[in-house]
Amino acid sequence: MKMARDEGLDRGACKPRAGGSLEIDGAWVVNDLENRPGNIPTPLLAVAQEALRIMRNENLLDPVAIWKIWPAKSFDGSGVVVCDETRLPLRASGESSSGTEYLSFGLCGIGSAAETRVSELFRLKQYRIALAIDEFVNRAIFRLSEQLVETLRLEARSLGLGLARPVSPGDVGLSLDYRKDVVRLAGGVEVGFSVTEAGMVRPGRAVDFVAPIGTGIPKWRARRQCEKCPSRKRCFKGATRRDWGLADGQNGHASGQL
Repeated sequence: MKMARDEGLDRGACKPRAGGSLEIDGAWVVNDLENRPGNIPTPLLAVAQEALRIMRNENLLDPVAIWKIWPAKSFDGSGVVVCDETRLPLRASGESSSGTEYLSFGLCGIGSAAETRVSELFRLKQYRIALAIDEFVNRAIFRLSEQLVETLRLEARSLGLGLARPVSPGDVGLSLDYRKDVVRLAGGVEVGFSVTEAGMVRPGRAVDFVAPIGTGIPKWRARRQCEKCPSRKRCFKGATRRDWGLADGQNGHASGQL
């Protein structure tokens, strides 16, 4: 995995302070899914392995992960205003908006090939394989977003600032009405992303978010959110290849479902 980065843009004009992309290929993502597959019931191990084989051999994942950091023009009681006058109501995300100097925007997706393949498998009534690929696709997107947030955290640190908790359109405090703004400011339109009237990012599946960068940002850890998640027992974040029974010949835990 590599990172391409653009910087040095004039902060005085309404331009991004910095931006870039993560250079990740589909094979890297599939390898990561194999290494952290989650807690899969023993009867579904063969199905999961076949799903990953199909994803690898048919190159179903085409990862895209992009980001931009924009100067914040002002802050008032209704949220943060970016230099192009876009206003985002970020008070509910728990950050100290009054210390916000920049807003970072991230967008990642995996293309449309996987969704097309899943639909085909459903038509062929290969339901288990279809559901397994569908689940791994979701995990792939969240893995990409995890990498993107870490990149932005390092960018914030390089400026001597902190990164607030990311907020996605549809979360509490940021309605889906702001999705087009988030996708646009992340650079999504430039690389072929769009937002439907229903608020869905296309093509394929994608995750988009905004996170303030500034001073006085409360520290946060993604792990704390995980501890409250009802799906934590079967999440890929806490399971390894050994849990899947691939490292030592043991069967995987039957503590969740695919």
